[in-house]
Amino acid sequence: MFASSYLARPLGGVFFGILGNRHGAGVALKFSMIGMAVPASLIAFLPTYRTSGYMATGLLLALKMLQGFCAGGEMPLSGYFVALNTGERNRGLYCAFTVVSGFLGMLLASGTVFALPYLVDASHRFANPAVAGYGVEPWRWPFLLCTPLSILIYLLRSSINQDLTLQTRRSSHGKPTLPLFQAFVLVAFMEVVIYSIFVWMPSYLHSYVGVSSFNAHISNVVSLAIFSASMIVSGYVARFINASSLVLCGVVSLVVVSYPLFEILQLDDISFLLFAQTVFAIPSGCMVGVIFVVLTDLFKQNWGSLGMAITYSFATAIFGGTAPIVCSYLIEVTHMITAPAIYISAIGLLAAPVAYSVSSVTHDAIQLRTSD
Repeated sequence: MFASSYLARPLGGVFFGILGNRHGAGVALKFSMIGMAVPASLIAFLPTYRTSGYMATGLLLALKMLQGFCAGGEMPLSGYFVALNTGERNRGLYCAFTVVSGFLGMLLASGTVFALPYLVDASHRFANPAVAGYGVEPWRWPFLLCTPLSILIYLLRSSINQDLTLQTRRSSHGKPTLPLFQAFVLVAFMEVVIYSIFVWMPSYLHSYVGVSSFNAHISNVVSLAIFSASMIVSGYVARFINASSLVLCGVVSLVVVSYPLFEILQLDDISFLLFAQTVFAIPSGCMVGVIFVVLTDLFKQNWGSLGMAITYSFATAIFGGTAPIVCSYLIEVTHMITAPAIYISAIGLLAAPVAYSVSSVTHDAIQLRTSD
């Protein structure tokens, strides 16, 4: 069920990318955001398997795939729209906030799921699975919250200035393939880092290292907070340093420190966990915070929204969603608990020359603009 949304992302990337090129990234962004919010609200009203059998499963699968389809356009087009319609001085910072907002949403969702059972147990009104007098099972509550959020999203997205949206249209003739390759490799490495170090890490620490579930989650929350702060700092520093140089710095740093930090994680002490994950978070934030600035510069004169959406969604589906599976498989095959570090470093070694080539081209372009 979880994987179904990832399978639909590439198709959504193609659809919303084409829509963005034809009608503006802002228009595509509106529909993708609404398309993610509405299915989440509808899940609250689904019948259960007990009452409807496989029909309930099929409906849930359809809504999850619709969400994944729309997610293929939402995040990449958000970053693309912000990067194109923000002044040169502030676009790194604004793009960083775009990425951070996505992680805050994940944290809030995880916190809601974590807190709901405790809220249910603490309330005398939940003596049975349904809320007395209302017939609403507690599991439906988070999805019901999506209904007012969907309305708010619609109002916010409807207020996007159409003039700014029109600025995101770009000519599609003479499309080079090199930017697609460069963007795909950079996003692939970014997704491997995010899913291996921040999404899967608590499970890794608990299952393979033997860290308590509480300590694993506490250290991960701290690392996510530092990761978010590092992204914002990176976005601000992009005022003074070329964004592609920051991406290169993050990639190279992660290649160098991944294996030593995974060795430190084996020490099974909360202070060492915090140290290792903090060091992971800083170069990761340096790279991820300004990635949309770099990707936008690659595509704004050729592939436009389509290039951004398809490379981001395909790389996320292929490398992001599979990273925990690949890391677990490598551990089982090699019998090395540090095997995920080798995988991260291997993908990073592929991404480093790409980041260097992008950095060199961008630096030359800036020098040319300065001389003019």
